[in-house]
Amino acid sequence: MAAQRHSPLHWPRRFLDWLCAGRADYREFQERKATRAYKANQSTCLVIWLVAAGLLLICGGTGCLLTFGLVATLLCFSVLDPE
Repeated sequence: MAAQRHSPLHWPRRFLDWLCAGRADYREFQERKATRAYKANQSTCLVIWLVAAGLLLICGGTGCLLTFGLVATLLCFSVLDPE
């Protein structure tokens, strides 16, 4: 029987799973990530980033990049974090 090979692209996820294996908060995150509401919130976050990218095309300065990037990140964190 041949040994099963794992793609190098999956190593970071497997390493993170191994590193956080006994943590209750990581288990809760994995359970929350599998819900339909979390996936809907991920879609909302994608729309937020697309709007930020569109605004960045209009205003391409460094200040705009930092402002839109930070605002989009803050909004996505607030949408994806349950508390």
